Amino acid sequence: MILSIPHQAIEIGNIHVTPFQIDRFGKPIARLCYKDNSIDFHDVSILSPPLRILDYNPDTSRLRLDVSDHPQFHIKMHTLHEYLIGTFYTHQQSFLNVVNYSYEAIRHLFYFLLDNTTLSLFIYPTVVVKTSSGEACRVSELKAGDTIRCVIRLQGVSQLIYRDELRLRLHHSVPSLWKLGA
Repeated sequence: MILSIPHQAIEIGNIHVTPFQIDRFGKPIARLCYKDNSIDFHDVSILSPPLRILDYNPDTSRLRLDVSDHPQFHIKMHTLHEYLIGTFYTHQQSFLNVVNYSYEAIRHLFYFLLDNTTLSLFIYPTVVVKTSSGEACRVSELKAGDTIRCVIRLQGVSQLIYRDELRLRLHHSVPSLWKLGA
């Protein structure tokens, strides 16, 4: 099990971004880490609140979740996105080797996980989901309206080239997923 921070306890100010490095797959990633007085994590693992599934697309591996019932979690995820934009704007020369990009131009570089009150996580269809009855199912078997909790592991910001244009993506995984209720 991965140690994770409950969404209520995470402080965005304790998240730090390292300079880009080449990962084990040969791709550039600016790693995220979480440091406070008592812990030092090499990534940011957040335990989500119970979230309602909007839909799952196995072709794109995209799980869309409704965060509208959890304003504190929504605000923290939005604040994280704004923090990343601000960090990349302030340090654009060292992170991106560019100067004079506007704040909005930096914002445009990012693909974010949060779109209004919809959180999108990318999870392979074969990932196992633990159920409250002790059974297991696959992510592809979840249905709209089901409620889940998960650990969202934010590893860093990765660079992608899309149509000859640099884009940035919050690199994440979901190492634990639980279906709640019947």
